[in-house]
Amino acid sequence: MKKFSHIPEELIYKIWEEKQFTEVLKTSDGTEVEIIDPGSKNHNLGGPDFHNARIRIGNITFTGDVEIDTFHSDWRSHGHHLNQRYNKIILHIIIADNQQSNYVVTQSGRRVPTLNLSNYLSQPLRQTILNELAKVGEDEFKMPCSEVANEAPEDLKLKFIKELGLHRYRKKCDRFLSRLKELIVLKEVMVSEPKINHDFHKHISERSFTSSDFENAEIWQQLFYEEIFEALGYSKNKDIMMKLSHAADIHFFRKIPKEDYIAKAESALFFISGLIPESNKLEDEETAEYIRNLYENWEQIKSMYDGAYFQKTSWHFFKLRPQNFPTVRLAAGARLIDRILNKNLFSRIITAVTSIQNNQKLISRIRDFLIVKGEGYWAKHFNFNKAVRSDIKYFIGLGRADETIVNIIFPILTVYFEIFDKRKLAERVLFLFIHFTQKESNHLVDEVSEVVGIADRKLQSVYYQGMIELFRSYCIKQNCLECGIGKKVFST
Repeated sequence: MKKFSHIPEELIYKIWEEKQFTEVLKTSDGTEVEIIDPGSKNHNLGGPDFHNARIRIGNITFTGDVEIDTFHSDWRSHGHHLNQRYNKIILHIIIADNQQSNYVVTQSGRRVPTLNLSNYLSQPLRQTILNELAKVGEDEFKMPCSEVANEAPEDLKLKFIKELGLHRYRKKCDRFLSRLKELIVLKEVMVSEPKINHDFHKHISERSFTSSDFENAEIWQQLFYEEIFEALGYSKNKDIMMKLSHAADIHFFRKIPKEDYIAKAESALFFISGLIPESNKLEDEETAEYIRNLYENWEQIKSMYDGAYFQKTSWHFFKLRPQNFPTVRLAAGARLIDRILNKNLFSRIITAVTSIQNNQKLISRIRDFLIVKGEGYWAKHFNFNKAVRSDIKYFIGLGRADETIVNIIFPILTVYFEIFDKRKLAERVLFLFIHFTQKESNHLVDEVSEVVGIADRKLQSVYYQGMIELFRSYCIKQNCLECGIGKKVFST
């Protein structure tokens, strides 16, 4: 049993040790099981739950270890199939059967029968366990090396995760460069998103780009804008936020008159996104007045727009905190578009990097460029007609600003300085990325850093990004034997 289960470990251990079963046990394939000796409980962190058990399965008596998992799938998701310590397993006990297989396979290739313990418990005990199982969530994936990662040397883990962080950073740079090339060609052939020219990507791959191709400021502003919008969407709305930034591109927002620019940009975003409510469904005067202003502003600029419109049903609101609602994020986006176009945000960041020598002062300046204080209607509402309990102080706070710096600003700057052959500045940006310390973490990085044992490094961006890459490229794909850490702890 693992620490992630809500089922009390001692309860299951006691059931096994005291043989609290209502009838004859049988494995999942129907073979009778007799527990001669349940074995001794393993008090170490790693390895099977019980050692030296004696169990008769069919007509054969086995001596060896017993592992108790919550779900059948835990055998693989916890990495037991890669771990030599589980090669002496003679019986695999589960509490819930979520797979069709009647057995598991050890690292040595031996098949071990499975027994679903919950089938042989008294009704009250069974119901208690079933109630707890509902809280566990079998799809909550955990790192396969969670029990043994601490056995790998710290310097090996840090080196491997740092390499992954740098690899992830380079992938972002390459993706941004590819998008810039797309934007150059799109502008030249006057093709709107989505691209319908079947030879579009072939045209890009066969072309040799020079630094002069990248001198148009609008392609950098578009890249900056769409990447920020995707980030504002978080995981649930990032795709539609990106699509919105493609449909209502920076060229459209450049046409909007500068007078009351943010109000007009907001109206465009809400009408194009499909989030604008019907005027007959307004419940309070403050909302009614705000909606009237949106309609008035949209009337002035809608003829300038000829792109796609979206539906409200495409947006996700479920289980989001008020400040993460797409309505609030679009309000933040309108203010960032204003900064990009009317306050030369990207140019100001470039100037800051080239002129501010002190790294801490430079980071503080970039943070100031990105932080957006709450104001107006959306400081007091998270949706139309829905007021917040306390004012939203920041549309984009320090944590989101740091995420933007690491995931968007640094990679774009690297690409920019490399294209225009400013190597020392590119090296400086990479140095900033490696040594940047974020103010906030997230659940995934918290969990990975705890398992791997580098919690003291988790806010350093190169390790932060490396742990995300580790989890996504190795852990969830169970590529443990290709992982630098997995090779060490699961090696023969």
